[in-house]
Amino acid sequence: MRQSKPSDKYKHREREYGYAYEDEYGESEQSRQSNQINSSNPINLDNPSKLYKQRRNNAEHKNPSNSFRIGWVVILLIYLYLLTKLILFKGGAVDVGLVWDRLTALLHQPDLIHTRTVNLTPFQEIKRDWHSLSLHRPGTAIHLAGNIVAFIPFGILVAGMVRVSVFTGLNVLFLSFLLSLGYEATQLLTGIGIFDVDDLMLNTLGGMIGYLVYTVLLLSYRLLTGGKARVAAKRYGKERHV
Repeated sequence: MRQSKPSDKYKHREREYGYAYEDEYGESEQSRQSNQINSSNPINLDNPSKLYKQRRNNAEHKNPSNSFRIGWVVILLIYLYLLTKLILFKGGAVDVGLVWDRLTALLHQPDLIHTRTVNLTPFQEIKRDWHSLSLHRPGTAIHLAGNIVAFIPFGILVAGMVRVSVFTGLNVLFLSFLLSLGYEATQLLTGIGIFDVDDLMLNTLGGMIGYLVYTVLLLSYRLLTGGKARVAAKRYGKERHV
């Protein structure tokens, strides 16, 4: 028996949803695939803006950003290598053997810890550098600004990797402090550098500045894409009424 042609109702649905129906009772393969994609997120034609966001979310679901995350991790590892080179080895070659030898020597001679230079007084070195800065000594400016600037990329990278929430800033604060503490403790134990509580504070401040920079960039991006979504939604609404 010859099947009848699709009714006007299905033709109208085909124009609205983009589905292709075989007949009044059966669905084509394209329709079944589309229904599977949108089953958990039904389309609301009364709200063009929401429809646009749903289609964009479906597109993001089809194309996960795994490669982006991998690239983000690679950049973080490269940054940590360069930061270690700068802080522990003062820009020289990274020598893990030197660190291991110093730690081994400390284990055999624990009294060597008393020969390390330590500053446990907050703001002591910051005030000294600030006073030297007023005497037009550029080296102190590099020390002050360098401890902050060096950790700004870390705050940006961490904020970009963790799930955005109200606790993102706390995560960046804790991880920046922990990383800086690791470097300062390594300098204390090996004697390669000086344990300075002021460096610890400046490094943590740099990480938080990086978090603020990332937040501003993220909000700017969302405002920009949100404006594009509204424009697309208005255009879609006009097309529906034509």
